[in-house]
Amino acid sequence: MLYSQNDREIVAAELGHRRRLVILPALALLLLAIASYVWFHLHRDEGGWIWTALLTVAAGAYFLFFYEVYLRPVQLYARHVGYMLDGRKRETVGRVKEIRREIMDREGLDCQSFTVNIGEKDDPEDDRLFYVDALKGMPDIQPGARVRVFSNDRAVAGLEILTGEC
Repeated sequence: MLYSQNDREIVAAELGHRRRLVILPALALLLLAIASYVWFHLHRDEGGWIWTALLTVAAGAYFLFFYEVYLRPVQLYARHVGYMLDGRKRETVGRVKEIRREIMDREGLDCQSFTVNIGEKDDPEDDRLFYVDALKGMPDIQPGARVRVFSNDRAVAGLEILTGEC
């Protein structure tokens, strides 16, 4: 299998670290906005709402930007690792027809792909497309090799190269 419990623990630790880096500064800015509102309201300063509004907008912009750019990719990867470890897996046996080494985006994850033909006569209707996590890297397989693929949806959870079987 390509994934282990260790992968889940590493991703969970990184997710917790990134979650703190995104939420805590945004929360601090919001608390500053609340404090500025109270301060200016107690001192009856009519122009204080501008500072409160700026702090609130800054907190929202910080959170939205860093959530989408910094936190969300790790959340997607954590969900992916969970599916690979706990999800229902389908076993497919066939011959590798094509390997694409270029990295592509599939549902927020960087992947490489390969095609396995499960039929007897190399019929295109029997082709199955699978995606391998680019962080795990494409296993060392060659076109024509007979493989057993364990997949969840079309994402590869495990791969065995079969030898001696026809």
